[in-house]
Amino acid sequence: MNISKIQTTPNFYNTQKPQKREFIDIISDNVRNPRDVNDCVAVPRGIFKAYIYLMAGSGLISIANFLPQKWKGIKTSLNVLGAGLGIISAVYFAKPFAVKSLSPTVKKEELNKNENK
Repeated sequence: MNISKIQTTPNFYNTQKPQKREFIDIISDNVRNPRDVNDCVAVPRGIFKAYIYLMAGSGLISIANFLPQKWKGIKTSLNVLGAGLGIISAVYFAKPFAVKSLSPTVKKEELNKNENK
């Protein structure tokens, strides 16, 4: 029976290679308060929609302004769509304040009153 020779040289085949650091890890090392990186803010759905519509409308108007003058029909339609999205975003921004039943803030007394019913 032959016994194989025991290797004394270190073998690194099974060791894991260090993973490359992500961009957010590099930034979070330089932040004084680490809670700022992982902080979450609750935004009402209507306000979020308003921001999305506002950004989309601004983007469409910007694209329309970069198009050449000979594409007048496309320019006009993009400007109208962008202005329409701007109006929709204004409605979403103003809806919680214009309609009394959709108050953006809830008082503690109102919350307790609804729970007791």
